[in-house]
Amino acid sequence: MIADFLDRRRRLQEIDRICQRLFETWCEARSLTPLTYLLFCWPLRDTRPVAIRRLQQTLKELRRDHAEGFDAGTFVALDQLVDRLDELVDRAETPVTFSLVS
Repeated sequence: MIADFLDRRRRLQEIDRICQRLFETWCEARSLTPLTYLLFCWPLRDTRPVAIRRLQQTLKELRRDHAEGFDAGTFVALDQLVDRLDELVDRAETPVTFSLVS
């Protein structure tokens, strides 16, 4: 249980670092469209699955619909970010099963 909590916390910190890097890059370049997408759902105010899913879906939409202005580094960062978010969402949606031992 503690290992799962620490792993989730580590993943969330990594997601936050990538978002911070993208934020700084887009601020410096004055890229308003990507900033608008990012700031719609980041920083994460909470870490419930619904907030993580919103960030995941928003960034996938950004990558799909507005990729023409991104450089290679931005693509790599977005891919890493979406991969990490996918992992967290998949873990959150894994059903927990209980069985009674008789």
